[in-house]
Amino acid sequence: MNAIKTRIRRELSHFTSLPQTARLLTLSYLLRSIAYPLMSIFTGAYIWRTTSDVTLLILYFMGNFLALPIMFSLNRLLLRRIPLKHLYLLGTVLAGFGPILVIFQRHETILSYFLYGFVYGIGNGLYWANRNFLTLTHTTSQTRSYFTGLQFTLSTLAYMAVPPLAGWFVVVTQNGYELVALTASLIFIASGLVMRGNAFAQPDVTPARTPLSRTWNTARLLTIAIGCVDSVIYILPTVLILSTLGNEVVLGWVNGLAALLSAAASYVVGRKYRQSMYTKVFTAMLVGFAVAGLPLFWGIGVLTVAWYLLISTVVDSVIWIANEPVLMDMMDDEVKRSGTTLYRLIIERERYLNIGRISMLLLLLVATLVVREHAIAIAATASGIVGLGIAGVALRKRGSFRG
Repeated sequence: MNAIKTRIRRELSHFTSLPQTARLLTLSYLLRSIAYPLMSIFTGAYIWRTTSDVTLLILYFMGNFLALPIMFSLNRLLLRRIPLKHLYLLGTVLAGFGPILVIFQRHETILSYFLYGFVYGIGNGLYWANRNFLTLTHTTSQTRSYFTGLQFTLSTLAYMAVPPLAGWFVVVTQNGYELVALTASLIFIASGLVMRGNAFAQPDVTPARTPLSRTWNTARLLTIAIGCVDSVIYILPTVLILSTLGNEVVLGWVNGLAALLSAAASYVVGRKYRQSMYTKVFTAMLVGFAVAGLPLFWGIGVLTVAWYLLISTVVDSVIWIANEPVLMDMMDDEVKRSGTTLYRLIIERERYLNIGRISMLLLLLVATLVVREHAIAIAATASGIVGLGIAGVALRKRGSFRG
């Protein structure tokens, strides 16, 4: 018991050592982490339940991923006239509005689902453009690993508790999906209101015309690589669980269990991980994505689905923990090297992240239309293989990472 109390006091000491703004960001991010699985998991589940058409899921998320980089660029123009915290709040409002359109409008056309996803992406774009800037400016190289780990831990706890409860609620109530969507929307808004009473510096949004260094190409390629593996996991787990393992209750419990496994894997990796190990860890996680999808070629059943969910869940959590501190350090270095602005690099990052995401969704769409039987297996495996190939080119050309 004393050891537990000592550990709690140590963690509280770490947390209180963060600047006040970083602590506020933590609270805001926690609220969004509670709402996010309600939107991401159960909006996808609703589309699949009501249409059984994976192409509509693809188009919904493609609309989201297309809107993200557009809104990152538009946000730069808006910041000239509107305070950052107001745009941050607006992003949380609109991010909750897109899924509500899906569930309440009930227009089942290709264009409507793409547009619903685009609205969702408008909100996410405003949110993430300003969140990324806040995270970069209110953390340092010394605190980023702790801050990233803290955010992941809190979001993991939310993922462990929220999906099982929401899945049960959807099954036992008549209007479960509608109530879940409304609840998530309100929590989204609360996460933005947390920031309203505080003053945050506006980013430097002056157009930077200086050329970026060739070293920055490494960051571009690594970002495309992680985008490749990040896209299909928005779709495949939901489809595989609902078509093979059971209903929304099972979907919720599987996601909760996946979060627990992610937390365990991340804790083990986090204790040993150093940025000097980035190349090996990043490469191993991309291999993991490819390996996760291979058994699906033998058929989609309980064992192959369980394998895919287990492996993809663990490697997805570890790859983000490994990547984020390194990429933020690379952004800091590029500002010093080329004299550009952080906000320009934030836009750059989002552009290349969604190039990877949309590329893999296009592959999944084509595979669904041409070889429907193996489309999921192809997309699951190819995302890791393509990401690995792109990362291989980047890591051969990189400079040394900070240890």
